[in-house]
Amino acid sequence: MKRADIILGITVLLVCFVWLGQRYLLRRTGASVVVELDGRRYGSYDLGEDQEIDIGEGNHISIRDGAVQMSRADCSDQICVRQGKVSAQGDTIICLPNRVVVRVSGGGQPDGADVDMVVS
Repeated sequence: MKRADIILGITVLLVCFVWLGQRYLLRRTGASVVVELDGRRYGSYDLGEDQEIDIGEGNHISIRDGAVQMSRADCSDQICVRQGKVSAQGDTIICLPNRVVVRVSGGGQPDGADVDMVVS
């Protein structure tokens, strides 16, 4: 291995550590949850208010202590349920079989006007 290869490897590792560090140290807590069902807006909910919400016929989300989680889904793989709680701005929970997207949005009113990420 040449000296340039070692320098390149160390540089790549440093860039990765800096990126991961800023990603976790500069996370902003979200203020609302935007839910989409089958590509259409289903509703938006205040992340600061504890509540239980049924989404369509197969999914259920729980908002507790400033975080949201998919507490129930009738899909076979249950990946969305196992993902656990999310609370940072831009975090998402996606149930592909049921076409449900749960996205944590930034500050402002929970009416979705402050949505900071566009899904196309």
